[in-house]
Amino acid sequence: MREGMVVPAIAIIIAALCVASAVLLVDGAKGEELTTLLSNGFTATHAAGATAPFEPVLHAPNGVFAFGFLRVGSASLDLAVVHLSSSFPLWSASPTRLGDWSRPATLTFDSSLVLTDPEHGVLWQTLNTIGDTVVLLDSSNLVVRRYAKPMPAWQSFDNPSDTLVLDQNFTVSSPPLISKNRRFALRLGKSYMALHMESYGGRAMPMYWKHTALQSQPENATQPPVYGCLDGRGFFGLYLEGGGQKVDVLSFDTFAQSITGVFRRMTLEDDGNLRAYYWTSESKAWTSDYKAISERCGLPTSCGAYGLCVPGEAQCQCLNDSPSTSPPCHAEETTDLCAGNGDGQLFDVVRRKRVSVAYKEELPFQTNKTAAECEQACAANCSCWGALHNAASGYCYPIDFPVETLLYEADDRKVGYFKVRKLPSPKRPGMSPGETAATAVLSLILAGLAAAGAYIGYRVWERKSRRRAGMEQELVPGPYKDLKYMASSNNSFKA
Repeated sequence: MREGMVVPAIAIIIAALCVASAVLLVDGAKGEELTTLLSNGFTATHAAGATAPFEPVLHAPNGVFAFGFLRVGSASLDLAVVHLSSSFPLWSASPTRLGDWSRPATLTFDSSLVLTDPEHGVLWQTLNTIGDTVVLLDSSNLVVRRYAKPMPAWQSFDNPSDTLVLDQNFTVSSPPLISKNRRFALRLGKSYMALHMESYGGRAMPMYWKHTALQSQPENATQPPVYGCLDGRGFFGLYLEGGGQKVDVLSFDTFAQSITGVFRRMTLEDDGNLRAYYWTSESKAWTSDYKAISERCGLPTSCGAYGLCVPGEAQCQCLNDSPSTSPPCHAEETTDLCAGNGDGQLFDVVRRKRVSVAYKEELPFQTNKTAAECEQACAANCSCWGALHNAASGYCYPIDFPVETLLYEADDRKVGYFKVRKLPSPKRPGMSPGETAATAVLSLILAGLAAAGAYIGYRVWERKSRRRAGMEQELVPGPYKDLKYMASSNNSFKA
């Protein structure tokens, strides 16, 4: 009886092994075995010039996300957590100096994650981190862990790049969201969230959008600051730190529609707008769900530097009345006008009526100013790039950053004064060494020809001078007796 029972048991085990083998074969057919854990001593090398734009080294258990080498643009290299179905990078290391995709780069983990390349050394690392393992959670959070401590030693959710995802807290102490082109930033204040323009030499970070938590009390010094979190039900909530009390909600288009099974993200994009999207397995695409600024003319750089955006059809003009901004009205500026060299005024002036900015409520202003006083104050300040004046209110808005897109408003009482940096005087291009040598040889030849010509001319002149002197000597008159003698000689022919 026992032997009869053993045989079926062995058969069951063999069948199970066959099923397991079949599963492994199916997985092998789909790709290599997924790595879901990195331990101390891990090393991975980027294949220089790889054709695939993403090289994963770590996967989330659900297979939806992966972490690895990402090609940025056509030639740069970064580390990123990627949503595999859409190939969208939800987080990136964004080092100050990107790697070169055409060169090898190495990612190591030995207590901390470090990215290096042979030319520049360390490109990026998780600072002040001591960990034992690295995992990528099903939420897309990249986590460095220690065995003895429940809290992460480091996590990507605390170091966002340009995107927030579900259940990721965005706090006052969090680094700002920075757009991929590094021109815009989302920051959180004690009771508000705001969008800022960057890239102006660190002198100014003008605010162009602000949302204050409606139920917060910023005048209450003891009230804790707010933090933000993206909710799967279709909104971005603002809560008080500590107790988690909700004080405001940014509602998305799908708010309260009970949409389930979607993945959401909120991204600060390169045009300066903050947008939210959701992804479903059925649509296989990101669907727009929210945008902080609804009109193109509300964006700070929609028409480029010294551009003028006309609402309605959102047409672009230039402040000097050019019909379009292709090519742009003026090159983008990143520095101020205070770096003068003492050679006189460094800028030209453009004056324009019917202009304003969409975000003037976020700009500092002066009251009880005339248009002339407003202009004069800006003209005397090298850090001022322009000034807007509203004759109806007497408000003067100095612009202490390089002039970007202005807004057209059909009101002659709104005028603007703007500085435009003068272009440097064109310099004659220098000659190459070969051109310099050829010029020198040609100069010597011409000088030799000139000298030879002068010498020949001198000899000709000298010869003519001698010949003329001989002729003059023959024609000099002799004594009278000689003439008489010649006359008598001639008479002898008569005889």
